[in-house]
Parts: sequence; C-alpha cells; structure tokens
Amino acid sequence: MATFRQLKSGNWQARVSKDGEEFSIGTFRTKKEAQIEAAKVEERIYYGQVLNDRNMLFEEVSKEWLEQKKSNVKETTFKQIEVVVRLHILPYFGNKRIIRIRRSEIKKWIEKFGEDEYSYGSRLKYLSVLKSIFHYAVYELEVLEKNPADKLKVPIQDSVEINKEKVKYYNLDELTQLLNFMKSYKHQRFKEYQLYYMLMYFLSQTGLRISEALALRWDDLREDKLRVERQTSRDDNNNLKLTTLKNSSSYRTISLNELQVNGHDELLKALKKFKVKQNELILGDASFRKNEDGIIFQNYNGNYLTPSIVRDSIRDYCKKAGVDYKGTHGFRHTHAVLLLESGASIKFVSKRLGHKTIKTTADTYLDITEKIEEDELKKFASYTAKKI
Repeated sequence: MATFRQLKSGNWQARVSKDGEEFSIGTFRTKKEAQIEAAKVEERIYYGQVLNDRNMLFEEVSKEWLEQKKSNVKETTFKQIEVVVRLHILPYFGNKRIIRIRRSEIKKWIEKFGEDEYSYGSRLKYLSVLKSIFHYAVYELEVLEKNPADKLKVPIQDSVEINKEKVKYYNLDELTQLLNFMKSYKHQRFKEYQLYYMLMYFLSQTGLRISEALALRWDDLREDKLRVERQTSRDDNNNLKLTTLKNSSSYRTISLNELQVNGHDELLKALKKFKVKQNELILGDASFRKNEDGIIFQNYNGNYLTPSIVRDSIRDYCKKAGVDYKGTHGFRHTHAVLLLESGASIKFVSKRLGHKTIKTTADTYLDITEKIEEDELKKFASYTAKKI
C-alpha cells in the first residue's frame, strides 16, 4: 500500500513497498499526481515488471543514451550530438535526478537560450536531443513514466525571424558581376586553370552543398545528368573522409541545363572545357598532378579542396570583385531563389536541393515564396480589373 506525505516545500512524496522494503518514487506538486504515479508503479510491481533505478542522475542516463546512439548514426552526426549534450544540456540538468526534472525547468532552459540569442535552429536541435534522452529514459531504461519534455516547442515566431537572417544569396546582377570577375581572373601559377570560377559557377547552377560538390567525380556526370551520392568531411586533424549523404533525399540525379547566367556558357559546355584544360595540364605539366579518385574540383597538387580554404578564397575573390561575401552556402540559396523567381515549383526546387520535405524548402525560402505569391496575386487583380 502506497503512503504519501506532504513536505515543507508543499510538494507530496510518494512511497511504495516491494519485498517488504519501502522506497520513494519521487516528489510531486499535488497529492493527486503522487497517487497516480504510485498506482502505476504498484501495478508494475504486481505484474513482476522490472523497476530500474529511479534515482539515476540525468548525466548517467545521457551517457547510456549516447552509447546506444553511437552505433546508430554517422560519426559526424554523433560528434554534433555529443557536443550538444556536453555543452548545452549537461551543465543545466547533469547533476539532477532525472525523476525530479520538471516541465517548468525545461521551459526555463529553452527560454535561457532565447535570452542568450541562440539561433532558432540551434534551440530546436537542443530540444530535440533532450526529448530523445527522456524518451530513452521512459521506454528503454524505464526509470520514468512519461517524458516531461513531450510536446514542448521552441516559440514559433522566432523561426520567421531566423529565416530572414539566414537566407543570404546573390541576386542575378551580383552573381553575374562575381562570375565575370572570376572568368577574367588569372591564377598566378596556372593562369588558364579557372578552378574557382568553375566551382562558383557550378554551385550557383546546381544548388549542391559545398561538401557534395567537392566529392564529385567526372564519372558521376553522364551526358547532361549528374549523380550526387557522397560528400566530403574532415576529422579533428583536418584529414579527409568521404561519407554518406545527409539523408535519403540527398541522393539524387539532377539535370545541368535548367538555369543559365547571362554572358556565360551553359554549365555542361563549361564543364567540358574545364575537363579538357585539366587533362592538358595533367599530361603536359609534371607539377600538375592527377587526383586518384578522378574528382572534378581538384587543386594542382591533385588533392581535394579544403572547405576552410575554399571559404577564405571565395571571401577574398568577392572582395576583389566588389560583391558582398554570402558564404559558400549562399550559392545554394542563390540557385533556389533564382529557380523560384523564374517560376519553378516549390516541389521541383525541393527535389533538386535534396531536401527531406517540401516544408523545409518552403520554410527556408518563406520571404521569397511570399513575394512571388504577392506578385502573382497582383497580376490576377490587374487582369480581372480589366475584364470585370
């Protein structure tokens, strides 16, 4: 038979008996909550179900969760998750007994990151990891009856503000100005090997992530179709690793002839010229080495490009061209925006970018899609005004 007593704090403590020994199952805000929880525990005892250590610290639970997570996700993904747990979750919850963590504490934790001006995306990620740990505690360790973070959300209004901030892209004039500069730019050592022109032009025409582009091989290109099936990553020592893609939707085959920039060859034609020049240098200059994997964007040493060097180089070229630097991801956004502005459907853009859902595309380019809708409605209003 369960027993209950009210503590000085006003909360209620519930205790149940098993094998002649009485033990606490935690404290609750009201006696009713304590009675409900005690009834659940007594039912489990009656049916002989295992009662794990309900006094486990959150840190202990999170360590067990990380161990099982390690074998189920990519190494790069695990590292990101481990950092989130270590830097953003454990400092707040680590020393607390998991059964005593209340929903109100989790809400304050979410609010804290908002006050510290963490991005909406970061807060969303932190909350997702926390929910997963509690889910593990409920269904795997069975040290909780319910998930205290269930159905909690990051304030939705923040997402609109963040989307406005993060979508940096080149408009058509800026992109043309940058590409014109790069096309005339001569490398000091190999003047005709226009590696960065080709890379920037390619990114703006395909919308590939930089990690996907740097892993591409010439044999991924079949006629006018390009297969995207791997990406590059770097470990803590900056050593190259070829890894699987972000999700199943990231594996895709795209056409290279949808979008063209004024004054520039079609992408497919430009790639063929680039390949010819690359082969000429490999065969005619001993100091220009061939990459063993046959990648498209190799440097003259035959190596894969390093993302940090790519970022620094493009930033420098943008400055020289008189165009604001928008990051390497800016070319991906540029491609999506130009497609949308040219009339492409959101479904087509989503599939081409390799987004998991159309919602991801719509949310990311919210301002762009809203502007297009407004323009279309103005056309409709203008048309009907003449007819009615």
